[in-house]
Amino acid sequence: MKKILLALSVFLFVSPAAFALVDLRLNYGVLASNTDLTPLCPSCTGSAPSIVPTYGLGVDVIVNLPMPFVPGFGVRYEDMGLTASGNGVDFKEHYTRTSLLLNYHILDEFIYLGPIVTYGLTHSVSLKGTEGGVNKADFSGGSQTSFSIGIESGVHLAGFIVGGELGYMDFRWNSAKDSTGNAPTQNINLSGAYLKFAAGYSF
Repeated sequence: MKKILLALSVFLFVSPAAFALVDLRLNYGVLASNTDLTPLCPSCTGSAPSIVPTYGLGVDVIVNLPMPFVPGFGVRYEDMGLTASGNGVDFKEHYTRTSLLLNYHILDEFIYLGPIVTYGLTHSVSLKGTEGGVNKADFSGGSQTSFSIGIESGVHLAGFIVGGELGYMDFRWNSAKDSTGNAPTQNINLSGAYLKFAAGYSF
């Protein structure tokens, strides 16, 4: 009896992992944040340019256990940046983000559809402003928090994945410090709607 129970336990806890499917996806994303750049460069004589969408590449690794009502889980890595110019003032922003990812497919046959959420685990952010070649703002440090919620959809075709994702990311950069000393410590809101296009393969 003990051997039977042991075998059953091994099957329940090990077998699902053994038959797990892994999705490896490369994505291209755009984040349309509404950050106000004006207070970030108080010493600029020209008015700050309007911010443009942040864009860049990312990678998702998602494990899908063959169990009903169990969401997929994994990690997402993003490398994003922007350049905004106007009135002689230039801003450059760059960030990397590694996050925990959960998704659940309401439909999961040829077409997949369902919610997807992420929670930021690590961040690296920098933002610089120049005017006439002179460095007027150089923000780094501080603390960052982020999470996103969206809907993803696409198709599975012979193991290949092609799809997209639309949602909203809440991205807060608190106590960012300007190393030039021209601007005080700032709380910078990088939140906004986002869009991603993804392609990958299921193993």
